[in-house]
Amino acid sequence: GNVTLEGFADAIKQGRVKNIITLSGAGISTSCGIPDFRSPDTGLYHNLQQYNLSNARDIFTLSYFKQNPRPFFDISKQLICSGKKDIKPSPCHYFIKLLHDKNVLLRHYTQNIDGLEVTAGL
Repeated sequence: GNVTLEGFADAIKQGRVKNIITLSGAGISTSCGIPDFRSPDTGLYHNLQQYNLSNARDIFTLSYFKQNPRPFFDISKQLICSGKKDIKPSPCHYFIKLLHDKNVLLRHYTQNIDGLEVTAGL
């Protein structure tokens, strides 16, 4: 078949593609206003100076959490957006939901904790 977006869409329409597995990360949510971790200037790791960390990733370690859990919860609030009316799922979230609705999505894996898959109805 034709290995293009149109070819993929045609294969789904014709029932030749089933059991699709999707894998997503921060990239599908950044267009919605959810910050990722590594982008210069806007990424979460760039904006943790207030916590005086030797390494930005320390905020997600158990040892740091035991010393000071507040920064973890502050950051988590920024990432978990289920129920926020101003944050809407991206077209990619809705595409994954469409695959589900068409009964061709076998499994969706995500490392995101923003809840936008749930908001999209997945």
